[in-house]
Amino acid sequence: MKLTLATTFPAPADHVWALVKQSSTLLFVCKGLLGFGDSGRFPQQWREGNKEVTRLLFFGFIPAWKHTLTFERIDDDQRVLATEEGGGLVPVWNHVIQVAPDGSKACTYSDEVNIEAGVFTIVVWLYAHVFYRYRQRRWRTLLREIAHHSSSI
Repeated sequence: MKLTLATTFPAPADHVWALVKQSSTLLFVCKGLLGFGDSGRFPQQWREGNKEVTRLLFFGFIPAWKHTLTFERIDDDQRVLATEEGGGLVPVWNHVIQVAPDGSKACTYSDEVNIEAGVFTIVVWLYAHVFYRYRQRRWRTLLREIAHHSSSI
């Protein structure tokens, strides 16, 4: 099953794209719903070809299964990051992030996820709706915090 969610952020596409590639951004936007057991060894910036195996932590502390993230495509020209992911009850969780300019001071950010989880697919797909809406809300918080911090310097 496929899920696509898009939103407009009040930030330039290049700024958001630079944040997409940082592992700290992933940790921030997932914090509260999902954590990663081995996140301390994540690279500062994702690179095409990176493969990370980590234990998922629901709500940041309930251990779940091992999850593999493979960064298949990071295209700076098109502002597209694509991962092939999976593990445990969810063998396929492939995610594409795209950032497109919407004028000079805004951008459209989209998450597209393909999910295959056997008999659990519909449940996982419903969870993904909640999860990605939460992530996009956390993105807004992150962008506000960055704007506030840079304006107070």
